[in-house]
Amino acid sequence: MAAVLNALAPFVIKMIKDMSDEELTMLLGVSVEIKKLGGKVESLEAYLADAERRRINEARVQRWVSKLKGTLYEATDILELCHLGAEERRNSKGGRCWESTVMEKAPGCLRPLLFLLRSPGFAHGMGSRIKELNQSLDAIRDEMSQFRFEPSYLPERTRPSDATPHSRTTTSLIDESAIVGAVEQRASAHGGVHSGPGRMGKTTLAKKITNDQDVKMKFGSKVIWLSVTENYDEERLLRSAITQATNGGGGGNVPGGGDKQVLSQALVSALTSRFLLVLDDVWSDGAWACVLRDPVMVAARRHPGSRVIITTRNEELVRDMVGAAAYREHHVQPMDDLDAWSLLKKQLPPQDVGSEEGLDNLRHIGIGIIRKCGGLPLAIKAIGGLLRTKRATEHEWNGVLHDPAWNIEKSHRDLNIALQLSYEDLPPALKQCFLYYSLIPKGLNLHRDGIIYMWMSEGFLLAGSDDASPRKEEFDVGVSFYTSLIRRNLIEPLVTVIAEEVSLMHDVIRSFAQFMAKEEALVIRPGQESTQPISPSTKFRRLSIESSESESAVLPDWNSIAEKQELLRSLILSGRMKFEPSASTDSSSTNRLPSLRMLWVRYAESDRFVHESLGKLKHLRFLYLSNTDISRLPDDIYKLKFLEQICIENCASFSGEMPSSIIKLERLRRLVVGPGADFAIPKGFGGLTNLRTLGTFHVQTDGEWCSLQELGSLSQLRDLKIQGLEAVLPSSSAAAAKAKLHDKQQLRTLTLACNLPRQEETTSIGAMVQRVEEVFDQLCPPRHLGILCFENYLGRRGPSWLTAATVGLNSLVHLQIRVLPFCTQLPDGLCQLPSLETMTIGLAPSITHVGPEFVKHQRRRQRMVSFPRLQFLSFKGLPRWEEWAWEAMEDDIVAMPSLQRLFIHYCNNLERLPSGLASSKRVALKELRLDGAASITVLENFPSVEELCVFNCPSLKIIRGFVRLQLAVINCPALEVLEDVPTLDTLVLFDPAMETLPEYLRGLKARQLEVGCHRRLHDLFSLNIDISRLSDYLAEREKVKHCGKVKVWPAASHAATIQGRQAVQVLYICVHLASPVSN
Repeated sequence: MAAVLNALAPFVIKMIKDMSDEELTMLLGVSVEIKKLGGKVESLEAYLADAERRRINEARVQRWVSKLKGTLYEATDILELCHLGAEERRNSKGGRCWESTVMEKAPGCLRPLLFLLRSPGFAHGMGSRIKELNQSLDAIRDEMSQFRFEPSYLPERTRPSDATPHSRTTTSLIDESAIVGAVEQRASAHGGVHSGPGRMGKTTLAKKITNDQDVKMKFGSKVIWLSVTENYDEERLLRSAITQATNGGGGGNVPGGGDKQVLSQALVSALTSRFLLVLDDVWSDGAWACVLRDPVMVAARRHPGSRVIITTRNEELVRDMVGAAAYREHHVQPMDDLDAWSLLKKQLPPQDVGSEEGLDNLRHIGIGIIRKCGGLPLAIKAIGGLLRTKRATEHEWNGVLHDPAWNIEKSHRDLNIALQLSYEDLPPALKQCFLYYSLIPKGLNLHRDGIIYMWMSEGFLLAGSDDASPRKEEFDVGVSFYTSLIRRNLIEPLVTVIAEEVSLMHDVIRSFAQFMAKEEALVIRPGQESTQPISPSTKFRRLSIESSESESAVLPDWNSIAEKQELLRSLILSGRMKFEPSASTDSSSTNRLPSLRMLWVRYAESDRFVHESLGKLKHLRFLYLSNTDISRLPDDIYKLKFLEQICIENCASFSGEMPSSIIKLERLRRLVVGPGADFAIPKGFGGLTNLRTLGTFHVQTDGEWCSLQELGSLSQLRDLKIQGLEAVLPSSSAAAAKAKLHDKQQLRTLTLACNLPRQEETTSIGAMVQRVEEVFDQLCPPRHLGILCFENYLGRRGPSWLTAATVGLNSLVHLQIRVLPFCTQLPDGLCQLPSLETMTIGLAPSITHVGPEFVKHQRRRQRMVSFPRLQFLSFKGLPRWEEWAWEAMEDDIVAMPSLQRLFIHYCNNLERLPSGLASSKRVALKELRLDGAASITVLENFPSVEELCVFNCPSLKIIRGFVRLQLAVINCPALEVLEDVPTLDTLVLFDPAMETLPEYLRGLKARQLEVGCHRRLHDLFSLNIDISRLSDYLAEREKVKHCGKVKVWPAASHAATIQGRQAVQVLYICVHLASPVSN
């Protein structure tokens, strides 16, 4: 169940303890009952851990647990209403007047009586309900005696243990360091089909294939990864395929609207060369037969050599999809002991792995543990997440090996023993968060912060705080919990996202978590009523509904669901459905959801609900609306006194005006509206001093709306974006300083943005540039800032504080500067930022020269290290950039010693890379990419670079001095010299006009050579020629005789038409395996 009993009870106790004396004394007679309630719950607390364990296999214990939890849930509702009543009395005008004239003069003992006289119905109602709760707890306590629960007097851990971090919609990205035993399987997979059950590593193997350098070189940017899942959506599948296919620069934009025929044709147009399509986690043939087959087959006939990989658990399914003769199968095998032991060690903290002698002593125990996992990689990773929380001793590991859970008969289909052991090891509060994660719609990439606010809305993080340690913010506790789930391998972070802020849950783990939460959480997916049988009497606390229908549909029996499930605390709706009361219903169905804390809606029609019913959800804390038809927030939103998050994204009909009553939401912590929505915030917004995240603050010049200076009082902000800074008037530019960004010591992420001027505004550019510079100078952030982004910066110079020693942005890790229309040089002194790891400079058309000041601050004379931690540097769209001055002989400069990846895109006039960059001292640089560098003629002496990709560099003539290399050369027809590459692994050449192989290939000893060329050269290597051209073939073959494997294909899109299924080869990954051993 999503709430764990031995976490829910402490939460209720904490609520009672946190009630102020004023709140208790105002409730005559009720305060005694509240204290009794706390005592009764405390008396049960010691037995709840055993009850939580036994409920899984003992139906009578499960019924007792459900009864107790129902009582505790009701207690939380009542206690919150008591708190809300006291708060409303304090804040009401009449209440304050009455209090000043009567209450302050009355003796303390009479104040509760006076309050009772003012609010007799409220006090009596609360008192009666709490008395009933106490009576219910007495009966539950009496019933408990028959179960003989074992008491647990030692406090359970309330906080995740500290451990070194290790690093399903799925993606093609993979953490290579986490892979073992896949090399041989990968090799065979290129020519066969993979088989094996869930958690066998089908997706991991497919990722390994798509990330293989040979595959990357062969297919370039045309590698498309589609996570199909059970509840795929046709429009989203096509749009995702088009977006990925056009990522390399071709195909144009994704068309608007949802017409399948239009999207299918757009996909064909986007596939401009041979491609690799991965269909991961296929459960039915619908996605292929009804959506993808026609456009994919048309494109494949145009581009021979295209491939499709399918991962599924059903071999018969693939035969139905593509025919028995059109695919090759590879069976994914269980891991052997050696590979399994290697994988297990990768899950352990570095200090344990570093002690080889200690691990050798534990190897026999480890082998015993992994054999119980049946060679399943996911089970091994889960058990490794458990072991990393233990000491590396025989005693601790034997405790896992001989845990009685291994011997329990696996009577439940979704109960994996390795996962159960990992689950049982979680602290109670973290168990709740883990189970709750399984409610998130499958395939949704939800940001970490949204997950944490969901947990907060249910009170899970208050239960996770530790009274014995300094008070931590709920959000910080949530970050610790989220990180712990990653460390324990229960969720998997996407490797492309900064700071692991987006993660996915594997299907098998999701299934296990939903099984554990099935008494309280209902998940309904398309084509099925739910993930488990539903009893009419079952009262769920959490409901997640997904719909994949392309057209709008009324959610079946919504009013019936709302009437029967009036105890819901969390509601998730994802799909095209109508979320609104029936027109024939007198009152809104949502009136029957009095306990709702969290509401998450995507794609569903919900405008009527928002207007009519939102203000009635008194307990609501979390509101998320995405891609809905909402037009505005209701004026009575102020009634939601507990509301902490409002997030409105991609709602095209949203007017953008916030109701004036929003300034009364004193608990609001997160407000995000966007992207692209220009919303106005009312005056008085600065009073919301609990705000932590303000997604976009639009600068308003209209005096009726919130001004920039109102940000000054928001001292708790952590994430902030300010949009439209060019609109700050000259007379109010000093207001920027009153925003007090420098004083916001909690601020970690800051985006400062302007709107680009319209055509009619270009006559006043000079004044606007000066004004923007003055405004930005006033917006100095705090020194602890971690992420800084400039968008559409309209000044000619950077802000004075960016590199000022007095400011000292020593914690800045990520810097992104996008669109600098007027800057003629990069900000001086960026090289001093000691923690900077990534920097992106984009669209700076006025920059012509990057001088030594970029890597050497002019005011620093002593020997220095510039950009000491910079790992990734990208320049994109600097069309007038001609020179990068940085000479290798400047011995007083050690610059970018940690740089690993350098990308230079669309810098047409840049003539050469600096010798300082190509220094032999630079050992970290591994990847160099040039695209559209039309003026560069020579690339030489980068001894550490292992991957070089040059695209569309028509003047490039020489490449040399790359000691170890994988090389892709695309549309570089002038290349004449390729030398001093002694360990060249793979070389890919692509030029549709190439009719003969270049002379520089003679003597090269590449392991693999791939050539995309003119049809004439392709025919030569295919021996599709007359006898008269045999000498031409022999001459061309002589040039590449030292290369290992040579592949030649026609580069022109119209090169060939191959009919039938043979136009695309299908690689099928599926699984068949017996259940793992349990003893």
